[in-house]
Amino acid sequence: MKAIIAYLRIVSFVLLLFLVIPLLIVVYKTPLAPYYNRACFKIFCFIIGMKTRVIKGKIEKKGNTLIVSNHASYLDIFGLGSKFLVNFISKEDVKKWPIFGLLATFGNTVYISRNKMKAMKEVDFMEKELEKRKIPVVVFPEGTSTDGNEVLHFKSSLFAMFENQFGKKIDNPIMVQPISIAYVYEGKKKLSDEERHNYAWYIKEQTLGEHLFNVLKHTPFTMEVIVHNPVDITKFKDRKELAKYCYEISNKGFKEILNKA
Repeated sequence: MKAIIAYLRIVSFVLLLFLVIPLLIVVYKTPLAPYYNRACFKIFCFIIGMKTRVIKGKIEKKGNTLIVSNHASYLDIFGLGSKFLVNFISKEDVKKWPIFGLLATFGNTVYISRNKMKAMKEVDFMEKELEKRKIPVVVFPEGTSTDGNEVLHFKSSLFAMFENQFGKKIDNPIMVQPISIAYVYEGKKKLSDEERHNYAWYIKEQTLGEHLFNVLKHTPFTMEVIVHNPVDITKFKDRKELAKYCYEISNKGFKEILNKA
């Protein structure tokens, strides 16, 4: 029975893509794009049976804000995108993913390179990109997804793009806002550590399609979010200090979610 439901959800998902993508291309780079993107995420979450609940805090609604989150799965993007008006920063590889890459690109995702030479050239680009965007941008500095039961240390290399702002007195500095996310319920039942693996995605263990099909057999499910206070990036002396701060705050909130569930 679960497999039949999963197939029905996949058919609904595919049919929706045919409706969504043409208009997504039309509104791409227009002021309507963030609102259309959030509406699409809400519909996708409804189809796959995903609920996102914010249990504490509020996201900054202005641009020039970097939202720093722990990361368990591509589903994190669905949940956060359905709840907040945000864009995402992602590795270049995502652009090549079937369907999801197309949605990410026309959803105004900011792509960054793992190549050090390219990354150095992205410093000015990223600062200007955050300044001109009217909504916050989300980044996952663990650099990979997890099993959903822990938060990996945040990689400071990602914050090198903002090296020009550390410890400086500047106008309109970037605001950094850590958040914590965790998968806590399947229906009304609290997830065990083992069951949480159904929603976390290890690329080496399953293909994207295999994982999504498995998710669709274990719905509805709930992701909870704690939003922490924003902080001025110039308060940090360097990227390592910022990465350590964001990791500690995000990890603390992650444990709080699991302990209260």
